[in-house]
Amino acid sequence: MLVNKVSNDKYSINFCSKNNPIPHFRIMTKKGALFVKELTDNDIADERNLKEITKFFADNFINNTKDPSLIQYKDPKNYNKYISMLDRIKNYYKQMFIDNDDNLSVLEARNSVGELCGAVVTNTFKDISGLFDNKTCYVDSVAVRKDYRKNHVATILMDKAIACSKGIYTDVFLASDNMAVPFQLKNGYRIMDYNNKPERAVIDKINKFRGDFPEYITFMDKRLDENSEPWFLRLYNKMIK
Repeated sequence: MLVNKVSNDKYSINFCSKNNPIPHFRIMTKKGALFVKELTDNDIADERNLKEITKFFADNFINNTKDPSLIQYKDPKNYNKYISMLDRIKNYYKQMFIDNDDNLSVLEARNSVGELCGAVVTNTFKDISGLFDNKTCYVDSVAVRKDYRKNHVATILMDKAIACSKGIYTDVFLASDNMAVPFQLKNGYRIMDYNNKPERAVIDKINKFRGDFPEYITFMDKRLDENSEPWFLRLYNKMIK
């Protein structure tokens, strides 16, 4: 697929990722062009935008997994639970924007009529378990609308967000739904080795709060700087001090 840059006069001023701003660009698909932009602080301040991207990600989560804790939201009888789930995720993203260290990137891809067709969120790794590493990029969320899949949209969005952060991060980490593991392997991600003591310690610490590994989630990573200490070793060394 072709990726075309689009001029952007406001580039670098208000984007969330002030340390690594991403100019607008196009992704050419079989269904036409998708116009990609990085959300600005003003975009995030608009509650409508936050609700839209929250629903986009949430619907992708529940429709592309075998995890019953997510599948339950597809049942019309659980509509009220679904609304509550959306509100929790929205507040999670809102807090992420509040805590932004100027490395947060939120890319959205829209078609010619303005429909949201793809999105990705990357951020400095800071886990609910208390683990934190300012040299690790966390791919928090990625989704593509079903009719735009198999156009490399997710790959391009992820690569674009991560490429602009190579001078900041040495590693990338993500928690992949098991159904998406083959896709992530094709994109150069590695399944973390649970038999390796440092990796197991980090995985166990994260999963203590998640609880979906290994039944539904696979932890994966990718090196950006092969000369640096792996991210999980940095975390492990902090844990055992």
